[in-house]
Amino acid sequence: MEKLKISDYRKIAKERLKGQWGMNAGFIFLSTLLGMAIGQVTGVVNNGSVQSVMSFLISTFVLFAFSYAIYYVGLFVVRGGRADIGQIFVVFQGKYYLPILIINVIYLIVQYVLGFIIFIPLILQGGLAFYFSLVIGAGSVDYFSLGQLASAGFVLLFLVTLFLFFFVTGIIGGMFRFAAYLRFDYPELSATDCIKKAWDLIKDRWGQYILLELSFIGWYALGALLFVIPLFWAVAYSNAATAAFYDQALKEKLDTKETMA
Repeated sequence: MEKLKISDYRKIAKERLKGQWGMNAGFIFLSTLLGMAIGQVTGVVNNGSVQSVMSFLISTFVLFAFSYAIYYVGLFVVRGGRADIGQIFVVFQGKYYLPILIINVIYLIVQYVLGFIIFIPLILQGGLAFYFSLVIGAGSVDYFSLGQLASAGFVLLFLVTLFLFFFVTGIIGGMFRFAAYLRFDYPELSATDCIKKAWDLIKDRWGQYILLELSFIGWYALGALLFVIPLFWAVAYSNAATAAFYDQALKEKLDTKETMA
């Protein structure tokens, strides 16, 4: 089977999105809005510690489903379907919820471990409290420490480390996205089997996957500059292209197995 180029995946995405760009962008916007609204539930609690625990539980057991619903819709559209607003809740179906939840929890654990390793220089310089307030505290920082840490060297180290963290976890996130795709395609697979097979699919394609994701940076920047709203079109475009990348990887893997047989 002929290998596709980055431009080919983008072309497939644009072709499949014809006539439904607005629906896909709107789907992502509503998913984000609904997630934000549910996340505000913690605002009714005055206790900071309880609020943090509630926020963690809601994010882990509820909000993750909206992100994976976006992945589901991207794959659905690439295969010729038309996005539907009702698909926002698709991951809450019994056949998807628990396995996708497990995949997401494993991803979070891997993300925290990688974060800890990557942030070791910052931890050594700024202390454990700073690390946990940054990574586990959803980006909130104790401001009493900023006066001590706001040196030029520390700021540069912080920016480099933060970039590395998002870059590495973004790449690893691709494997877990593939695992979710596999679960959508093969409901009989366990969460761990999906992760193993996802690794098998993407391990020889890391370079192309990274280049594909990086090719949308300009679209994201443009969307952000144009008052954010166009950003949802950029996300819809990227989402469909990534789904096309997975779909092709799966076809190539199945074709290889048939050839070997």
